[in-house]
Formats: sequence, structure tokens, C-alpha cells
Amino acid sequence: MTARKIIYLALLLPALLSCSRSGLHCSRDGRVSLDGEDVGWLGAVCAPGIVYDLEVSREDASCLRLEWNFKAEEDVDSAWVKAAFVHGSPVSWWMIPSVSYNGNHWGRGLEPKGAEENGLFRTWSYLRTPVPGAVYSEGRDFAVASWGDVPEGEGNAYSCSAEPCDSIFRHCLLWPEQEQPSYYVSRDRYAEPWARCISMKKGESHSLVMYLCVSPLEKNHAAYRHFLDRAWAKTAPEDYAPEVDREEIRKLGVRYFKESLWAEEDCFRGFSIGLQRYGDHFEQRHRNRYESGWCGQNISISNSLLTDYLHCGDSSSLEKAMACLDCWAEHCPLENGLFITHFDSILYGKEPLMDACNLGTTAMNYFEAYDLARKCGFERENYLDIAYGICDFALAHQDGRGCYARGWKADGTMIVRDGTVGCFLLYPMLKAYELSGKEEYLQSALKAYDHYAGELMRDGYTTAGALDTWCIDKESAITILRAALGLYRICGDRRYLDEAVLCSYYLSTWLWHYNAVYPEGDQMRQYDFHTLGMTSVSVQHHHLDHYACLWVPEWYELSRLSGDPQWAQKADAIWRASCQMISDGSLSVNSLTRPAGSQNEAYFQCHWQFGNVFSSPVDGHLPTRINDWLVAWPGAFRLETLRRLEQAEKKKKKK
Repeated sequence: MTARKIIYLALLLPALLSCSRSGLHCSRDGRVSLDGEDVGWLGAVCAPGIVYDLEVSREDASCLRLEWNFKAEEDVDSAWVKAAFVHGSPVSWWMIPSVSYNGNHWGRGLEPKGAEENGLFRTWSYLRTPVPGAVYSEGRDFAVASWGDVPEGEGNAYSCSAEPCDSIFRHCLLWPEQEQPSYYVSRDRYAEPWARCISMKKGESHSLVMYLCVSPLEKNHAAYRHFLDRAWAKTAPEDYAPEVDREEIRKLGVRYFKESLWAEEDCFRGFSIGLQRYGDHFEQRHRNRYESGWCGQNISISNSLLTDYLHCGDSSSLEKAMACLDCWAEHCPLENGLFITHFDSILYGKEPLMDACNLGTTAMNYFEAYDLARKCGFERENYLDIAYGICDFALAHQDGRGCYARGWKADGTMIVRDGTVGCFLLYPMLKAYELSGKEEYLQSALKAYDHYAGELMRDGYTTAGALDTWCIDKESAITILRAALGLYRICGDRRYLDEAVLCSYYLSTWLWHYNAVYPEGDQMRQYDFHTLGMTSVSVQHHHLDHYACLWVPEWYELSRLSGDPQWAQKADAIWRASCQMISDGSLSVNSLTRPAGSQNEAYFQCHWQFGNVFSSPVDGHLPTRINDWLVAWPGAFRLETLRRLEQAEKKKKKK
């Protein structure tokens, strides 16, 4: 037996609160059971000179609140504490939400893989996790989750660790905050480990709280819903970001598209992918400029401008929208049904490579563009041809499992088959069935759904929706959610609604359930930025963005269909979070005023940044948390969401 195991097995705790044997129970010697069946045990180790006691209270029948109270019996120069619950079972699947899904072994990225490095278990700041310090494990019989409170300041900040061993799994909280044995500082980049050094005077005390949730194991990794429900129940509307007027949001978005992103270059008429900082000013980005979907969102932006024309009669919105849609429609369709999604390929003679994310988004938006253009007085059958062409190509190249693939060359040669990103073609396939009534589209969608949703349920994660990464992420999961709700509407099978809920819990493992606390002078405090309602990007990119704005309508619908108010509550929080930091034309960030309607992409909520390896968090340096990449997609997503919400409200009124 290793020394590490002996420490945890040997430690016994002082007298604990006695509670009923039914439900979750903690005995006097620190053993934890659920309905009389052993789950594991509690333990703690701490620096010499520090003693502790433990207070246990029961939140409900399957959740305990554990408060370790530490006291210095003498002056301690460097105080530290490690509190743990030991899940007394081999664990088949584990998770630190948004950080590690069973060790992150899928993909080619260089993000941290596994739970340890060079024989030492990784420790992560609570700031990297959407529920503070959360760790989840699935053993033979039970699913266990642990997490902490939001610390009041840096002196109370802590870290978490997942420690799988052969026959046990430790859920750990560590104080003070640290990240070891290396510091994941930027995409695929590492720096020296760090730890806060806090001294304690004799008689000084400190506490560390852990919540422990235990439930019977459930198939498809569904049991983590229990701890997510509890974490969300601690939020309140007053914790959300301030509400912003929808009409003001729409007007600012339209201004940004027309005044800052409109571009004309040779035969191109459309929108730049975004503004980038060059020295003391912003310019449209100089490379990879024009994209139909993903970051560039040219087709969705055009639909927002058509909507603006229908809404307020602005002819400049109509002119720019039709010029953009017609430009892409003239130059980008290929005979095999594919569509050139990066106009730079045409302008600069590059070989076009087309990914499923851009293609699926383009198809959906051209279906919508056809309808909006008709309302504006334009007949554009070729818009439908583009959308159906993409769907027909995907249908013809779908494999026997139902997988569409991730990307192709212009001649139809497949680049990569596997990865959830292919699922972006699923929802336009359902739209093609809805509009045409052709059964082959529905059958293709059913096969694709079973494949992609089956992967999520089996593996517990989705992959490679973010096109600049090759790892586990959240973005492609929206396609499964949309397809599940679409199939429920078409087929009426309760299975699809249940799986929409399951997918939504997975998306919730990326959703910030709290407002992190930052020191005086930090940019997050300067701009009163709310992390609640934001989402982390991927296990390779540990920063927050506004991507969840795109599934706000789905969660309102899911709340109505399931009768569960949390989905509408989460949608509210996401929407309000996504409306933060939109410039009115006077907003200055990083010493530079931003144009009206612009909004940056990345918010560095934890000890992670873009670009160079940055200094340690304990050197007194305050990081730049708000970047200067004023990309097109956040505004496009917001206005697309507004269009869909307005359409849903109109349907309600008709009923």
C-alpha cells in the first residue's frame, strides 16, 4: 500500500454530526453511506502546526455540507490544507467540468491529458471550473460530486484535484490556491507551477467548505445532473448581469455590421470577420477576412439586416444584405453541392477547404434568407438551391454509421470523418425535410442523430466544434440539442425530449453558475463583469465567451416542453451575460475606444491567456482579462437569437 493511501486510510475525524441512516449519512469515523451502503470516507492533511475539526450538516437526503475549520497552534509560515472525500470504488468515468472529461484523451491538442503529470496529480484553481472546484466521479454503484463555495477573496481562494487510483478516487479541495505540477497558461503552452503562500499566526483560523452530492449511478453519465441542479439552485436573478433593452441591442448590432464590418474588395461584397487592434487603432483583420459562417457569419448578418429593413425600413440595410447574399450565391456554390465558405480562397487563389460547421450554418441561413428576401420583394430560388445542395452532398456522403464527416476539399474529397462537428449538417437536413417533405432527408437526419447523440451519451462529451481546436468542447453539442428538439416536434417521441435534457446538462457543465470574485483594480471589477451565464470554450481554451447565446431559444423551448423552469432561468442568465461589454461608441477598454456595437470575444476568468506565457498569478501582476478581438460572431449570434425569439413570440400570439 502506498504512503499516500495510508495517510487517507489512517486519518480519523473528530465527532461528527449524527444523522438518520436513510439518505446520505456521515458516521463518527468519517465513513459516508447512502441508504446504508458505503460510498467512501473523509480525510484531511495539513501543514505542521495546524489542527482541524469538521462540521457536517445535511443539505438534503443526498447532499452534505462539510466545513473543515483549521486553527494554527503555533505561528505557521506557509499554511496549507488538503481536504478530501475518498470514493471507495474503482472509477470508470470522471470529470472536472470544462477542464477534463475522463482525462481529455480525445483529440490532437496539447491540453492537459489525464489526472497526473510525472507522477503528481494536477491541481486546478476553482476559477477554471463552472461550479467552483467541482469534481465528479462514477464508481461501481454511485456517482459522487464535490465542489466548494465562491471564496470572498484571494486569501480564501482554493484549488481542486481529481485523483483516480486503482481502487479509489479522491475528490480534493486544496487551500491556498495553487496550480501544479505545471501551469497550463495558454493554448498548448505551460509555465512553472505556482502556489499562494499564506502565513497563519498562532490562534488564527480558517475554514474550507466542500459540498458532497451522492446518487445512484445512472446510464449515459446522467447522474451529474443532481449536483448541477443544486449548484444552479444557489443562483438568483439579482446575480445575473444587468438587463439591456432588446431594441437597443438590435440597433447597436446593425450599426456595427454596416459601419465597421462592411467590406468591398474586388468582386467581394460583404462583411469582415472582425476588427483587430493594430497599435493605437482598430482595423478590419488583414488575413482570413471573409467567412460565410462560424466567426465571420456573413449570411446570418445579412439576414439580420433584412430583418432590420422589415422592422424599420432602412434601405441601406436592404442594399447591403442583398449585395452580400448575392455575392456569395454567385461565386461560391460548386457543382457537387458544396459551397466555398471562405471567400479569401476566391480572392487570393487558395485551395478551398470546407468544414461541416460553416456548411451547416450556411445552409440554415440560406433557407432563412430565401424567406426573408421574399418578404422584402426579392425572389431568390438560388438561395434554396444552395441550401438543398449542401444537404444533398451531405446525404450522399453520409457513412453507414450516420456520420457526415468534418470537412472536404472542393472536389468532394473528405478531409476528416470523425468528430461531432459533422453534426452541424443535421439540423439543416431536418429543415430540408420540413420544407420539401422528402423522406430521405428525415431518414438521413435520424441516422445522423443516433450516431452523434449516441457518441455523447456513450463518451460523455462532444468534440471539435471550435474549428481552431482539436479537442473536447461544447460548441457542437448545440447541434444535438437542436436536432433532439426538432425530432421531438416531428416525431413526438418522448425519447428526443429526454435526450434534449441530457444534452442540456452536458452544456451546463460549461456554463458558469457563479460570479467569480476578483481583487481591486482587476478588469472584471472595473467593468462589473458577471461570469454567471458565460461559457468556457473547450478543454484546450480555458476562457469564457458568449457562444451560449445561440442556444437561448432552445432552452426557453425546453423549459416549456419539460416543465422545468431552470432552463428558462439559465437562458435568462445567458442572454443577459451575452449583452455585457457592447460598446455604445464611447466604451474604452485597454486604453482604446471601441466602435458602436462592437464586443470582444474572450474573457480570461482564470489563470490562462492567449499568446505568450504570462507571469505567475502570485507575482502581483494584474492580468488583462478582456481581449481586443472585436469579432463578428457574438453580434451575429445575438441578432439571430433575437430573430428567433421574436418568431417564437409571434407563433405564441397566433395560438
